[in-house]
Amino acid sequence: MKNIDWLIIDWGTTNFRAFAMNKNGALVTKTERRLGLLQIDNKEFALALQTVLDDWLDEYKNLPIYMAGMVGSAQGWVNVPYTEAPVSISHLAQKSVQFTLPWGAQATIVPGVSYESTPKHYDVMRGEEVQLFGLQSLENKESFVAVFPGTHSKHMYINESALSSFTTFMTGEMFSILSKHSILGMGLPDQHASITAFEKGINESGQKPLTSQLFAARTHRLFGNLKECDVLDYLSGLLIGEELKALTSNRVYLVGGDALCCRYKTACELLGIEATIANGDDAFLNGMLQIKKALNDDK
Repeated sequence: MKNIDWLIIDWGTTNFRAFAMNKNGALVTKTERRLGLLQIDNKEFALALQTVLDDWLDEYKNLPIYMAGMVGSAQGWVNVPYTEAPVSISHLAQKSVQFTLPWGAQATIVPGVSYESTPKHYDVMRGEEVQLFGLQSLENKESFVAVFPGTHSKHMYINESALSSFTTFMTGEMFSILSKHSILGMGLPDQHASITAFEKGINESGQKPLTSQLFAARTHRLFGNLKECDVLDYLSGLLIGEELKALTSNRVYLVGGDALCCRYKTACELLGIEATIANGDDAFLNGMLQIKKALNDDK
């Protein structure tokens, strides 16, 4: 533990993760807590962070800390303004906010990114941009498309080493709401994993407007076209298929957790999209390393 040189904090609405890094940018150790922004009373972020670090590391008070995620939102520690796309890694670093922690160490919070797709219509994100630039560095590509599956899935486009545009899809949140709080999910028996039902949902997605097509999750069940234990896999297929059919590229990276990325990869294969899964943590840590280098002009 003596070779820790700096710390990375991924602080979101519900979760907190901290990574201890050595001077070469390699991970030494990490910790994770259910200590999201919503759990911090009276915005006592410095106290909450110090409590975690006191429990975790013996010597940390001289270590610089780099943070990303919702910690930089209006509900977070410091409201760091969004940086407008297109944006490069160096521009993202320049727009980071730095301040001194109560125990004397320097803290840096990376900004999120906004994108004006059409006049007065904006999209935003915080945290995924770090992963994206980390992935770019790991893959050494100037242009590519990345999909970040999740509650609010992101489709991001890198052109000439800059994040040029992105789109958010509320796929995960829609699935949660519909499966738990709508007629589509009410009264269902225990659900079984069904690749057949998932593929059926993928293939039928986009045939009608989504709010009409979703009702098939009920009518297929009523008329025996779908087993009652397969309804949620069908619903998942409909939503993921609807999202992926909006892509303008037939080759993408999938960044995130293994289980959800594998589900998206299956959907991509059905739709003729070449998909490569990338580890979200590796991308995030490398992205923070690139920002640290840009801030310190360290090649």
